[in-house]
Amino acid sequence: SSGINAEWPLRPGFLTARFFSGIGVGGSLPIIFSYVSEWVPRKLKGGIISTVATCWMVGSILAAALAWAVLPYPILDPYWKSWRVYLLLCSLPSLLSVFIYSFLSESPVFLIQKGRHLEAIDALRRHASDSPAVSQELGNLKRLLEDENFVTPQNEQWSCSLFIKEFLWGVVELFSDNMRKTTIILIAVILPVHFGYYGFMLWFPEYIRSQSNSSHILPPDYVYKESVYVSLASLPGNIISIFLTDYVGPKPILCVSQMLSAGSVFLLYEFNSPDQTVLLTCLFNAVTAPIFNMVDVLIPGLYPTQSRGTAFGFHGALIRIVMIAATWTFSLFIDTSPTVPILLTAVLMLTSAIISFFVPRITSVGH
Repeated sequence: SSGINAEWPLRPGFLTARFFSGIGVGGSLPIIFSYVSEWVPRKLKGGIISTVATCWMVGSILAAALAWAVLPYPILDPYWKSWRVYLLLCSLPSLLSVFIYSFLSESPVFLIQKGRHLEAIDALRRHASDSPAVSQELGNLKRLLEDENFVTPQNEQWSCSLFIKEFLWGVVELFSDNMRKTTIILIAVILPVHFGYYGFMLWFPEYIRSQSNSSHILPPDYVYKESVYVSLASLPGNIISIFLTDYVGPKPILCVSQMLSAGSVFLLYEFNSPDQTVLLTCLFNAVTAPIFNMVDVLIPGLYPTQSRGTAFGFHGALIRIVMIAATWTFSLFIDTSPTVPILLTAVLMLTSAIISFFVPRITSVGH
């Protein structure tokens, strides 16, 4: 969709392509985290899922750096404006991902759930090629099943009605007796923190801009440098998530990060220049980074395998709705005192932190 955006000259087409780009990103994330959680060893899941989540930071840094390198400089060609070049370059990683995905095996957990045991064994053997003993045992198991005339169920024929039925049933199942409490608690944790984070991060640049209009003149590439610095600021939080999650668990990291986030916004009162406010943005981004990683770790740890992808997608959809609401709400405070958005962000973060104490503790990440 980014590549199409680069070629589309009209605003309606541009917005349509961006819409489908959002569908692609929103649809891929639940699958990626579910897929990874079903492949990695249980004792290492927290760190590995956090590593996958860190790729979002890497992508943000690359996107910001690329914008800094391309957008400030005009291109003389009447058609190929700098923004078109930027969008075209941004589409290349997605195309590379599609190419890489074609070499991945299907999840053995998924295959076993579908009764496709022989295919699951083949997938495991491909990943156990460096361990001859394990590969041999899997081969023996496959031959045993074949000798017993084990029949692999036929794949269900895909249809739109079947897709909608399975989707709705999956969402309803999240609120069944054994998952209702988990789902409600996670909603109560995830929604306030995302409302506060995205609202604050969207309001804050406008606050900086209003400061620059009154007393500071910023260079043309200031916004690009700011984006790179803010993206880099989440590196410490991501490192903490990778190396500590499997030792202390996701719940303590989540609670501490939320409380630090609530306290950090009050430092805005001490800062009065664009450079200082960017420093605060970096600090806020640094202490909130583990929150999102821990949410990605908690979902596979608290939901059974058959509901994991649906849970990721369900909570992700709610987050997108909250982002829209936060954008509209915090836009009302652009021309007012910063006290209201600061207090609102702090209250939301603290509320989420308090509710996090009720998140079920998982002794090992995943099932």
